[in-house]
Amino acid sequence: MSRDLFNIEAEHGLLGAILLDNSLFDEITGKVSPADFHNLENAALYQTMIDCHAGGNAIDVITLSDQRSRLPSGDSTIAYASEISHSVPSAASWKTYARVVRERAVLRKVVEAAEAIQQSASDDLPVADIIANAQMAMADMRDLDDGDKDYHRASEILPGVMDTIDSKYNKTAPKGLTTGLTELDKIIRGLRPGNMIVVAGLTGSGKTILGLQIAQHVTCDLAGAGLAFSMEMTKEELITRSMASLGGVSLTRLDEGESLEDEDWPRITNAVSQLNEARLYVNDEAGMTVARIRSIARQCQRREGLNVLLVDYLQLICAGSGANRSVEVGKVSTALKNLAKELKIPVVVLAQLNRGSTNRPDKKPRPSDIRDSGQIEQDADVVILVHRDMETEEGQNGLTELIVGKCRHAKPGSCVVQQEGKFVRFVDFTGTRQATNEEVEMGRTFASRAKGRSKA
Repeated sequence: MSRDLFNIEAEHGLLGAILLDNSLFDEITGKVSPADFHNLENAALYQTMIDCHAGGNAIDVITLSDQRSRLPSGDSTIAYASEISHSVPSAASWKTYARVVRERAVLRKVVEAAEAIQQSASDDLPVADIIANAQMAMADMRDLDDGDKDYHRASEILPGVMDTIDSKYNKTAPKGLTTGLTELDKIIRGLRPGNMIVVAGLTGSGKTILGLQIAQHVTCDLAGAGLAFSMEMTKEELITRSMASLGGVSLTRLDEGESLEDEDWPRITNAVSQLNEARLYVNDEAGMTVARIRSIARQCQRREGLNVLLVDYLQLICAGSGANRSVEVGKVSTALKNLAKELKIPVVVLAQLNRGSTNRPDKKPRPSDIRDSGQIEQDADVVILVHRDMETEEGQNGLTELIVGKCRHAKPGSCVVQQEGKFVRFVDFTGTRQATNEEVEMGRTFASRAKGRSKA
């Protein structure tokens, strides 16, 4: 390894600075970790200093020797520490030493990442996966300290918070993203940047309908940009569903083609016009990894701008090869939550439920019913459970309960919506469509039962 990738003198200078002035300990250890040292002896001595301080002891050659008598090479700790202490004349240049040690550590990581990328390039992997893994490896490296603090005083944050509160009070605050379903928006108070919103349901409950509809609403009604990943359907199927939903055209007739009626064509034209204008982007690649999703999302945000991300669905994302399925799915969940924070947009993640709720008397799902990993519930900022009981007349007629089982910034609750199956969409139950008297009464009964269950 080239000597340019490490600097022994800087490592000694940093260790000597602590020995000369213990008051520098907190500042130095806040910037440099033992892993940043190239020399194993220096790393071991630095870790011994940390252990010594944690034990409430002053840091000097005697206490270090008492904490650890021998270093990895077998040399005496007291002799090595004494040599360093006498070779460093002053602690005044500790910031320079710390910067050099950290820079060299980052350079070594760059080299290691490059070697790993070179190795993966020689493996039988798709080029897209190699690029995605390379981007992930580089992004995971911590940035060099540019002088900015990693913490903020409350007084520095208050002005921005007060401005936000004032603008909300005066109704001058910019409108946040919404789902397009009035009652649901009242409960979750919109889609917030950096949040992971999990939409979960049993197969056929309508979770994909809801997820895609949210993306459509953001892109078609709010003029935002959205990216949808689907590991179940093709991009053509996604757009056909969007046409049915936006135009109010039967999905069956769109699929069949020959059964389309004259009245359908103006609706199709309207849907096509909306989709032509919409900044809705889709990806239907199979076998997606989180690294690949992240790479494409960052690319889309950089080129097109991005307001919302949809992933359908979490359990189909390729996880690691570990034997513990729950742990691997949990890692995927946490990575998606981190992606939401990194991109500063809401990430809507669809997930499957297990069938535990079907054995309960009320059939209602809970966040703990999300399949494969409890980590998903922990990572989520909002959990929306799509519940349609097909054993009841209401469920058979499309009435669906959206149960907000978790919401970090608001109280959990539920609302009733109408699923228009042939148009592949949900509508507010008392909203834009004309419901029959029978359906209105059915909805009231369903809502009343849901309210009674929640009280129970």
